Amino acid sequence: MSVAAVLIAFLYVKRKKRISHRYNFLNGLSFFSLWIFFGMFITEYQRVDAPNLSDFGYGVKIGVIVEPTEEKPKTFKSRIRIIDSTASNNVEILAYFEKDSTTPPPQFGDLIGFYSDVRYIESNGNPLEFDYQQYMSRQGVYCQTYIKKQEYEILQQAYQKGIKYYGAKIRNSLIEIYRQTGISGQQLAVLEALTLGYKSDLDPETITSFQKSGAMHILAVSGLHTGIIMLITNFLLKFLDHSQKTRFIKCILIILILWIFAAITGFSASVCRSALMFSMMTMSQILDRSSSTYNTLATSAFILLIFNPLLIFNVGFGLSYLAVLAIISTMPFVKKTLPKFDPVHDTHWIHTKKWLIRYFLGIVFVSIAAQLGTSILSIRTFNLFPTYFLLTNIIVIPLSYFIMVTSIILLAVSWCAPLVWLATKVLKFFLMLLTDSVSWIESLPAASIDNIFITNTSSLLLYAALAMLVVYGHYKRNNHLKLALAALCLFTASIAIFDRAKNINTQLIIYNKTKSQLYTIKNGDKMSIITDNAKPDEKSLSPATINAALTHANLVEILNTDTLSSIKELFWQIDNKTFYNVKSHQQIEIMDGESLPVDYIIVSDNTIINADDLSEKFGCNNVIFDSSNTKKFVAARTSEYEKQGINCFDVAKDGAFVFGDGAKTIWWY
Repeated sequence: MSVAAVLIAFLYVKRKKRISHRYNFLNGLSFFSLWIFFGMFITEYQRVDAPNLSDFGYGVKIGVIVEPTEEKPKTFKSRIRIIDSTASNNVEILAYFEKDSTTPPPQFGDLIGFYSDVRYIESNGNPLEFDYQQYMSRQGVYCQTYIKKQEYEILQQAYQKGIKYYGAKIRNSLIEIYRQTGISGQQLAVLEALTLGYKSDLDPETITSFQKSGAMHILAVSGLHTGIIMLITNFLLKFLDHSQKTRFIKCILIILILWIFAAITGFSASVCRSALMFSMMTMSQILDRSSSTYNTLATSAFILLIFNPLLIFNVGFGLSYLAVLAIISTMPFVKKTLPKFDPVHDTHWIHTKKWLIRYFLGIVFVSIAAQLGTSILSIRTFNLFPTYFLLTNIIVIPLSYFIMVTSIILLAVSWCAPLVWLATKVLKFFLMLLTDSVSWIESLPAASIDNIFITNTSSLLLYAALAMLVVYGHYKRNNHLKLALAALCLFTASIAIFDRAKNINTQLIIYNKTKSQLYTIKNGDKMSIITDNAKPDEKSLSPATINAALTHANLVEILNTDTLSSIKELFWQIDNKTFYNVKSHQQIEIMDGESLPVDYIIVSDNTIINADDLSEKFGCNNVIFDSSNTKKFVAARTSEYEKQGINCFDVAKDGAFVFGDGAKTIWWY
């Protein structure tokens, strides 16, 4: 960073002297290097190291609730910032509070004392599964605790206040107004998410419905919602447009309202992006300066990343900026196709007709552009693509506008019962239209294409091709088209290589599922999913079902361990290696002096196998403990086996055990 700064200073001092043209690139290179190193410095400066568990001590710990409490099915979830005098001072931990109907949970800003144990957040280590540990570590949170009702006490309510505290208080008050109107169920949950960014009340079925129909973006408060707030505010404050002084007041009020809305919705990355962009655009109007949308977009990203560099890994941050970038880069092409207004010759009817056509085509083109910009990252993250996204947006975008406006009216007239009754009726009608439309679109044939898998390399190549095509559309230079075609060719090649890697013959995965068994065994096109769950569902079998889709398994059978009893059913051969699952001591007793040579023994359900039996009856030097065993049992067995030179693999500790040529596919993905 210092070298780049010195180089820039040297070039500035020598700027009046003639420098050979071939060295002009040093200007750009030095500035580019300076910003790269500045980003590295900011990231390292804000990085939070994982604390030692011993720093927390074993006594009472003092902390402040620094996140709005979120209700879960069995607990209340929040974050605690430790503020005692130990080495763990100012460290944030994830906290789960036991549900108790007699006392409410701690709230944002409360000072509490608690003495529950703190442990590290751990990921299951399963392939194709969301890495929660990595997700939280990027937010500077490495530890968690479960606090029972008798293990904490609120020392002082509202101990710590700030803009987030007051934003959360306002949001809770507005949610309470919604609930008092009689709106309930998933209509209330959708209303809370759409207008206030509160998604805790959404059930999994509603979330899945909105995802598969392509309407999930309206439940994630973003630029659409912030833009609606700005339009409404601009309309209400139109009376301030008559002088420069009142226009200045209007702009200040708009910026203030935008950031109040951002505070109420919890300062999500997408809301901060849109609020910052609209604020800069409003400031340019005050200063009577024209603004470049590209510069505004880049500046807003730069400012947000200075405050939190790890936002670059936030999917919402990426989707938000990609959507806006796609829209603004394609708008010049769209404007050429829209009918133009002619104030001289257009009659009122023709003007209205053109406005309706422009509005309808605007939604269509913006939806297509946003989908093009976000679909690649969305597919990479969620592995699905909503096929009716265009139909969905034509319906839900106007409805979301009406719901936002009606909800604001409802909150504004909450003091007047007759007006509340009328506004509630209208709001319920719009919410019914929204939820029913989304459900109808989701029920259409092939509403979404599921289980789409694309690698990071393929995603980057496809984005590069799209970017070059847009640049070619603007500048019409053949080199840009050649680069786009080259990127598309490389993308096609990467997809072909990945598809070939997915066509595996053999694979064994022993998954880490808490206190349970879950295996997948693939031989050719057939995959067996083995579980001890008596009533397996999509959640209990994940990520085994995802792996089946990834590896092109045409025939998938689900087997319950209770039905597997013979040696043949528990004996598997993968890539010339043999595996035997021992889930009860009876399997050892019935051998009665006989031997079964195997390469790996899979131990389940705390089944004790003596080290001598491993050598004499199985001739085995490799033991795998699946996640159905307790930690205490595994620790004792591991200590015994390792003394005899037997290799041990603990799935609960080390993550999933992956064996066979399928391991290459997972690595590639």
